[in-house]
Amino acid sequence: MKTTPEHRSQIVNISSSMAKIHKSLFLNQIEIYEKEKAITTNALERLHLLLNAPELSWLRDLSQLMAYVDEIYFQKEAIQDEQFAIVKKGVDELLIKPSNSEFSKKYRSLIGLIPNLIVEHAYLKLALK
Repeated sequence: MKTTPEHRSQIVNISSSMAKIHKSLFLNQIEIYEKEKAITTNALERLHLLLNAPELSWLRDLSQLMAYVDEIYFQKEAIQDEQFAIVKKGVDELLIKPSNSEFSKKYRSLIGLIPNLIVEHAYLKLALK
């Protein structure tokens, strides 16, 4: 197995971009949820919604990918080329290439509607290169 020192810094950039994308999507969806239900949620309630609400289930694919990327970053061993390739493929399939998945459809519908989301998407694409 081969390792490359640049993988760690590239993973940081990928993780940071995904976190910003996730936050933008999550806050947008919480705002919609609160308006529809005529309620205000606190941080704990928002976490509960992220984990359990059917309306937010589509975001869980991104949450899981982020957890995997963080797991690779925080491992004690050097990041292997194969691990990095899996991260790139996962990000590319979930966020970059349009697909018929629930996440992709929802993400594509929101990318031009949420401020800064298109910018973060562009940063993510750069981080993958």
